[in-house]
Amino acid sequence: MKKVIIIILLAGLFSACSKVNNLEPGQSATSKDKTMLLAVTSYYVNGTSGNDANSGTTAATALKTIQAALNKTTDGAGSTIFVAAGTYQERLNWPNSGASATEPITLTNYNSGTVILDGTNATNTAQNAMIAIASKSYIRIQSIRIANNIRGFASGIYMSGSGTDVHFTDCKLYNIGWTTNAAAVPSSSDNANPLVIVGTTANSYNQIYIGNNEIYNCTTGFSEGLTVAGNVENFLIENNTVHDITNIGIDMTGNYAWTGAPANVNFARNGNVKYNKVYRCVSPVATSAGIYVDGAKWINIEGNTCYENSTGISAGCENNNNSTDGINIRSNFIYNNVEAGIIMGSNAANSKVINSTITNNTLFKNYSKTGWGGEIHLQNTDHLTITNNIIQSASNIVIVASSGYTSTNLVFDYNNYFSASGSSATVTFDWGGISGITYPSFAAFKTGTGLDANSSYGMPSFVSATLPNPNLHLGSASLCVNKGLPSFVAQPGEFDIDKEARVRNGRVDIGADESAY
Repeated sequence: MKKVIIIILLAGLFSACSKVNNLEPGQSATSKDKTMLLAVTSYYVNGTSGNDANSGTTAATALKTIQAALNKTTDGAGSTIFVAAGTYQERLNWPNSGASATEPITLTNYNSGTVILDGTNATNTAQNAMIAIASKSYIRIQSIRIANNIRGFASGIYMSGSGTDVHFTDCKLYNIGWTTNAAAVPSSSDNANPLVIVGTTANSYNQIYIGNNEIYNCTTGFSEGLTVAGNVENFLIENNTVHDITNIGIDMTGNYAWTGAPANVNFARNGNVKYNKVYRCVSPVATSAGIYVDGAKWINIEGNTCYENSTGISAGCENNNNSTDGINIRSNFIYNNVEAGIIMGSNAANSKVINSTITNNTLFKNYSKTGWGGEIHLQNTDHLTITNNIIQSASNIVIVASSGYTSTNLVFDYNNYFSASGSSATVTFDWGGISGITYPSFAAFKTGTGLDANSSYGMPSFVSATLPNPNLHLGSASLCVNKGLPSFVAQPGEFDIDKEARVRNGRVDIGADESAY
């Protein structure tokens, strides 16, 4: 009965997240927004020729500052602010909500010009965020660059409170940090957030779309590049590039008192994190994942490419007496990360990651720091299923279940393993946390644990297996083609790494790529 309940819950998750954008089939967020602009009042900003005494309703009567244009918007009415190319040294406070999904308040560039919101000597010095949004709805921010905000608790976009239907698209956020020195070692009080959404009340922030943005070269201290925290639900984070962050790249969290949200809703939930590229997100003081779930629930992490981070993808639960629930890590390319490709499970004594899956991923030569470590690292879990994955290690240590942790109701099957020696007789499985045994071969692991009964060992035959830029699609002769779980059925909206059908030719492939062979 538990499995049936989980499937129904996940089906609801897919349905909710497919509606995050309110888009018609085949329509992008950007194209939808351009259609919306026809129905709203327009204001124009030109930092060179504008004047805040102007009406701002035409390009010829443009305002000088973006804040003046925002102040002309009316709560509950749609407006679009077109900003001419240039650098604007302003810290903005967003004063109003739009009227509806078809009449939002939109901030965007004019005539495809490059607009930079620059923190250097910017106005409103008491505010840490370049754009501060508090409990506003029906907002669009697109094609804006936010840069050079260096101060304690600096942020690019900081949105908090509650609201609905907010889109951040085609923006660039860079050089946001608590210090200019990317090599500086932070303390827990050193933080900066390029893009953060925090649900702080009993009412959620919901229907959030974050797409096609680039977040990079940010010194975040103990914070992250893109953060969703507290009472936030129904969100889609897709097609973003997040790189060169001095901690976690993308983070979804829960159970932190600092958000102010009531405990029963104090966790990000019902989200999709899809087709992002996340790389070189490495903290100098702790293990930091490219994509991290900590205390959040019912989230799909699908089709992402994660490499050269501290860890590729991780789901944990750092706050004791809580659980992270319903996390599906599937169809991702994960390679050449410093530590494990995937870390799954809580390191808190009375917390677990539960009812979750690791399916159809391709893990390739992670744990680049070398030593006693592997591709997947398990901590406290319950009802975790690991199937249809390619797991190719740079060493002969493929799976590590760390000593001191337990995984109950664990399923491994239809995975394909390969290691440095090329021999299944010499690959090591460190299973210390579960049975206190280190298994010296693949056969010994299967016999000793009863896991991976239908899994295989052999070279998966990628198109290119050369670091640092491998092509992890399957070659025509790959033994992983049509060898996955025979009863596998793709969930609604589930695709492979290339957004193609997850099952072809009648049976799913092992790994992230579903080949045409």
